[in-house]
Amino acid sequence: MRFLSTLPVALTCLAASALANPISFDFALEERQEPAVNASASATSSSSATASSSGSSASASSNSSSASAAFPTDIGYLGKTRQGAVPFLANTDKLAGSRGNSPYENRFNATDANKEQFDIFKSMGNISPYHSSRLFPETTAKKVLPDTCEVTNAMIFHRHGARYPTSYSTEGAPNFGAVLANVTKAGNLTASGPLAFLKNWSYELGAELLVPIGSQQLFDSGVYHYMQYGKLLNVSLGHKPVVRTPSQSRMIDSARYWTLGFFGWDAPDKINLEVIIEGDGFNNTLAPYDTCNNSNTIYIGDDYLRKVWDPIYLADAGKRLQQYTNLNLTTTLLYGMQALCPYESAALGYSQFCDLFTEEEWKGFEYDLDLQFSGDYGPLSPSGRAQGIGYAQELLDFLSNSTFEGPVTTQNTTFDENPAYYPVAQPLQMSFTHDDVIVSVLTALNYTQFFDDLDPRKPDPSRNFVLSEITPFAGRLVHEVIRCSHDNATYVRTLINEAIVPMDEGQGCSEKREDGLCRLDEFLKFQEENAVKAANFDYACFGDYNVTGAGQIKNGTIGV
Repeated sequence: MRFLSTLPVALTCLAASALANPISFDFALEERQEPAVNASASATSSSSATASSSGSSASASSNSSSASAAFPTDIGYLGKTRQGAVPFLANTDKLAGSRGNSPYENRFNATDANKEQFDIFKSMGNISPYHSSRLFPETTAKKVLPDTCEVTNAMIFHRHGARYPTSYSTEGAPNFGAVLANVTKAGNLTASGPLAFLKNWSYELGAELLVPIGSQQLFDSGVYHYMQYGKLLNVSLGHKPVVRTPSQSRMIDSARYWTLGFFGWDAPDKINLEVIIEGDGFNNTLAPYDTCNNSNTIYIGDDYLRKVWDPIYLADAGKRLQQYTNLNLTTTLLYGMQALCPYESAALGYSQFCDLFTEEEWKGFEYDLDLQFSGDYGPLSPSGRAQGIGYAQELLDFLSNSTFEGPVTTQNTTFDENPAYYPVAQPLQMSFTHDDVIVSVLTALNYTQFFDDLDPRKPDPSRNFVLSEITPFAGRLVHEVIRCSHDNATYVRTLINEAIVPMDEGQGCSEKREDGLCRLDEFLKFQEENAVKAANFDYACFGDYNVTGAGQIKNGTIGV
């Protein structure tokens, strides 16, 4: 059973087989007293914090053998986790032939298109497997830097890998499982044709934990980023590199697998893993919704946009599939059936739900998630900028090598005011986060390239706000600092899942270049003058206002 309760052994074996000795840093460690954590602050105050998990996570997060007293990792607040069934593809994979090196069955097609025409696994929104973004191909084609230019710093803002669904019973996949279980228990279910499998199907997914495919995604990403940026840390820092993560189980596990890929089998000895509590009342720029009240009550995407779109795109699926079962296939249940395809594929390796929907229905599923995230966390949300402003402020500190000076929004000042936990001069910054936070940060930094005015009745096929290209599982937002000797200038470059964003006046750039570069001083000046003001954090997060429908918010803020 591939559970991760014995992390060092499991990871050592994995790393040893892939990277014999990937990196050896001279940290030039100085004799110094590690600062104590303020136990009264909203931070990782001790290793005896009470966990809020509703079950045993059996995850890497439970092990803190390599953590120092100043960087505790076993602090609780793992989330409401639950383990799921163990995969057994040797028995369950019903497709003939070989699936190649893919750990999950990825040969399913839309019912009316083959894989060469349309790949369903690249149209699953934020629950898509990782793939290089297909956005901005013209700029990405100019990725190669001149010999006179060199990357000197990089800030990686990384989503966790593939996981089980959340613990919310109303989420599409577990909701369908619960409804079907009740009907089956009553002995009333009939199912035939393409739905005949439902007679023997049951919901076997856990909740909120990283699944093995997710651990592979993060390990592979660690190797990728070592090859990309390894030299940035091959310097004498005077301290171990700090890697930051929220405290949820899948977040800590993702950070550990990534560092294993980057640093090698002894990664826990080479880094300081900074675990920041994710929970109500705790400031955390990597999970900011816990300190932005209105983000948890005003949902433009869920309450308005999706309610218009879902009955439109699922109408034909309902008519087509209803004839095969007496289960009342409501829009909610049909959506849950679609969601089961990516979730079961990631956790169990195979899902018969993948074989039920057309190309347009998968595009519709993608658009449902685009509407949800833009409306709840992005440019169509009144608190979109406010949710992302904390990390945006930290990014500006990293880019300018400046200590934290406020104002305080979602930052945890116990960390950000202490250079041991907030080493702004570290040339490679690594922070782990959630999908929605990446969307909010892009909004806070005014990346208008993603500010599509999404129509809940008709998708624009040329839009840039496509969630599977922005925040798939293991997605990442990277900012690079690039110095060029030929013009004695320093630039910033933005990458979203390896695609280069064409930076422009929306980010303060005086020119829109073919290579996507923006002068760093212009970017910093614009953001320092506008980002916090535009977010209007206090009012957006705590103000008394009403948004009575879709279309009122276009730029991720309110009251400005």
